[in-house]
Amino acid sequence: MRRLWRVMGAVAASAIAASLAVVLDTAVARADVTPFGHACTAQNGVRFCPTADLGGRVASWDGTPLDVDVTLPATGSGPFPTIVIMHGLGEDKTAFEDTSATGSQALTYHYNTNYYAQRGYAVVTPTARGFGNSCGSASKTSAGCAAGWVHLDDARYEARDIQQLLGTLVDEGVADPSALGVTGISYGGGTAAQLAFLNNRIELPSGGFAPWTSPAGAPLHIAASYPRWGWADLATALVPNGRATDTAPPSYAADTSPVGVSKLSYTSFLYLITDLLGQVAPAGTDPGADLTTWYKTLLAGEPYSGSAVTGLVEALKYKGTTGIPGAPTPMLIENGWTDNLFGAQQGLALFNQARAASPSADVSLQLADTGHPGASNRSDVVDRLVDAGSAFFDAKLRGTGTGPAPGSVALSPMSCPAGSATPAPITAASWGAAHPGTLSFSLTLPQSTTSSGLNYLGQVGQDPVIGILPGTVGDVLTGLVNGTVDPSSLLSILGGGGSSQFGSLFSQALQTSNPCATSPALIQPNSIVVLGPALTHADTLAGMPQVTASIQHTGPDGQLDARLWDVSPTGTQILVSRGLYRVTANQSGTIGFQLDGNAYTFAAGHRPKLELLSSDGPYARPSNGISTTFALTVTAKLPIVQTAP
Repeated sequence: MRRLWRVMGAVAASAIAASLAVVLDTAVARADVTPFGHACTAQNGVRFCPTADLGGRVASWDGTPLDVDVTLPATGSGPFPTIVIMHGLGEDKTAFEDTSATGSQALTYHYNTNYYAQRGYAVVTPTARGFGNSCGSASKTSAGCAAGWVHLDDARYEARDIQQLLGTLVDEGVADPSALGVTGISYGGGTAAQLAFLNNRIELPSGGFAPWTSPAGAPLHIAASYPRWGWADLATALVPNGRATDTAPPSYAADTSPVGVSKLSYTSFLYLITDLLGQVAPAGTDPGADLTTWYKTLLAGEPYSGSAVTGLVEALKYKGTTGIPGAPTPMLIENGWTDNLFGAQQGLALFNQARAASPSADVSLQLADTGHPGASNRSDVVDRLVDAGSAFFDAKLRGTGTGPAPGSVALSPMSCPAGSATPAPITAASWGAAHPGTLSFSLTLPQSTTSSGLNYLGQVGQDPVIGILPGTVGDVLTGLVNGTVDPSSLLSILGGGGSSQFGSLFSQALQTSNPCATSPALIQPNSIVVLGPALTHADTLAGMPQVTASIQHTGPDGQLDARLWDVSPTGTQILVSRGLYRVTANQSGTIGFQLDGNAYTFAAGHRPKLELLSSDGPYARPSNGISTTFALTVTAKLPIVQTAP
């Protein structure tokens, strides 16, 4: 018996010793986890490992120093499934760094470093090159930043920076090479989409491709991508010509020929923020990052010809996904119906590009009243979407649960009036299955619209951007739009800025849009108006309205700017969707184009109304020349959920 106790005691002592050894080994391992050589500090249930100063920045593939933080689970030495969260234009690494899983801002609920680290992920939050301490306005004179300017989400630069960071973390044993995920909003969403299509490749400065390996030579690939508010083609997003459709993959050649209509208020806003907070290449220095020349070219308007336009068209093909061949890694795409910058059309373009590359591509689509100004970003809708994103990452990176079915769509309808109950999402196994019906109405008599010259602020009441930024910055934006402020004088007017401060400002601005705003249902002067019938029952639009017209255009290049309204029996109206179409000099014949789309219910007794304008400034830059477009016939077709309107 005593021998038995001695044996049991020896076994117990051995077990205790082994346990203590494990604890000690774990403690040592925890102390040794230093991503990029940065020390980690326990805080708020996770470990935070920041770049503490300019000297601690991480050199990218071309030597550009990047400011990057890593947040780790409270315990463990890795390798961890890893998610990179990328910020929007003008922001920095702090945009999605938070101290609680629920977040402290509207856009950080279940979408922040603390949330994902507490779920077992290593979370990487870099500042994009050209912003913040990655050679932005406040750090551009620091070591290594001489050419560290913004390349405007170029797959050869900004996307490759992320690949370099992930490769380094893999070599350090922090990141699991089989479980690398990426996500981001807006500017970061664009990079996340590029990384999905690059998958296991890098894009070289020459435009060629090569296998993606870590600095130590480990082959790498992205396992899951969740781009939010991103884009496929920056040309159609900023300068749409109306040739894109919802039934075909994006074509860069078609999207840039002819050059489209500049979204004046948005391009001005983006240039203002980049010049104020980032490092912009001196004009003419870098053909792939010549933002000042490009902006001035768009600001000057038609005719779009010459070397500056050629350079812009050549450079923009690297700023999206259309120039990246092949099927993407698993991808969940989120874009906004009411986002007037990177709207539903851009999300659908990513979706169609993926499915065209491989009909079985593991890609799904979320569309809602979310995104850039124009969208309401209701918290209940945003929360539901990001929780779906979290489940997607868990399924693809950790092998737990299930993500959305490949090819499926979830379309969240716009909810009006503001504050009303949120309708249930429209879910379907494919894009086409979401809107089996059609509501059509046509023009009864020929009408025309004449370009009224450079009235930049003519439709300012319907612009999504003017007025969202306060004080002097807002005044300067209006000055850029109407031509009273020289783009070259921004820094002398406003001085430098802080990317971290802009992040909270823009987050607040995103909560000010009211897509349900009403206005008197008056006939817009100098417009072509097509009024639909009073509906006998509710019909739910769920897609991109199609406009087909027979036109005769006289004069130089012009535009047809479409707006779809919901007209109530009481004489008020709500803007449902809009779209831009470039009319070329003396164009005639049948044209067809789609509006940006929405999921929106027209109540019984309401009437859909289509307006076609020759100018919708400041949202769209008015054309330079005087011209008239005659519409002999116009038909609007609205894709709807109901099969029998």
